[in-house]
Amino acid sequence: MKERILFLFCTLLLVACGGGGDDGGGGTPSGGSEYLNVSNVDIPGGNTTATLIINASQNCDWIITWSEPWIRSINPTKGRGSQNATITVSLNPSSTATRTAVVRVSNTSGSIVRDVTVTQSPNTESLELSMSTMNFTSAAGSQDVTITSNTHWTISGSASWMSLNKTEGDDNGSVRVTVEANTSKSEREVVLTFRGSGGITQQLTIKQEGDTSTQKPTVAGLNVRYDDKTSAVVSFSYSSSVPVTEYGVCYNTTGQPTINDTHLSETGSATQGSASFTLTNLAYGTTYYVCAYVVSAAGIQYSDPISFTTVNDWPGGDDNVTPGI
Repeated sequence: MKERILFLFCTLLLVACGGGGDDGGGGTPSGGSEYLNVSNVDIPGGNTTATLIINASQNCDWIITWSEPWIRSINPTKGRGSQNATITVSLNPSSTATRTAVVRVSNTSGSIVRDVTVTQSPNTESLELSMSTMNFTSAAGSQDVTITSNTHWTISGSASWMSLNKTEGDDNGSVRVTVEANTSKSEREVVLTFRGSGGITQQLTIKQEGDTSTQKPTVAGLNVRYDDKTSAVVSFSYSSSVPVTEYGVCYNTTGQPTINDTHLSETGSATQGSASFTLTNLAYGTTYYVCAYVVSAAGIQYSDPISFTTVNDWPGGDDNVTPGI
């Protein structure tokens, strides 16, 4: 009798605890046995959430664990019986590589363990540059452009006066652009094309100024001739290695005049010439300071100032004394 009772007890114990093991599949055992089944998860590129389907017996308490940091959260991480869990992941940083992670679902006793493979497809290709135009003076120099990308990229475009420290790379990075000194008077440029492996493109225009170091114009022959008591004619000549865009005279009563003072001007495009300007509405008996100026690609160039004094408006050496006074 004792042997029969012991046999029945062992049989009941086996039925209650059946269905364990580390096998990945498994059907639904008969009776009230504990079971736990899950399926692998595929996440399309560009997506950040997916559903993990858990098929478990009503008496199965389970827990979810993982170690890959790009799986940001799983909700819930504990449960009982059949239930869905939401997996939240970060965007795949690559547009060329698939990545995988293992998520473990097991019952609380550890007798049933299911490893789920989470696969995330490559993301949409992206490629951005930190600038679209890079400007250099005429001097030799270097600058960096920053690339923000999730793909393999290459660079096309070249010039004899420009060099790159690399012409291809992967994902984020930077490229150093180096130019030689521009000894010509003309600006020069070259366009670089950055192209991702999937066809996305961005362009960078490299511009370098022409040499202006020896292009300062000269102003000579500044002269003042009186017309009457309230006007004077100022004349001068100029020359330049590059076209002069503006020329004129400026004057004041305090000394060292600039174009911020009263001035007269003309526009032009010649590299040399002569000019004459008439100053009007001058005050009587006043000392004026006047200089000529010329504007070119090198900036503004002033002549040395000269001064003159208008006559007073009273009978004197150059006036007839009014009769009867």
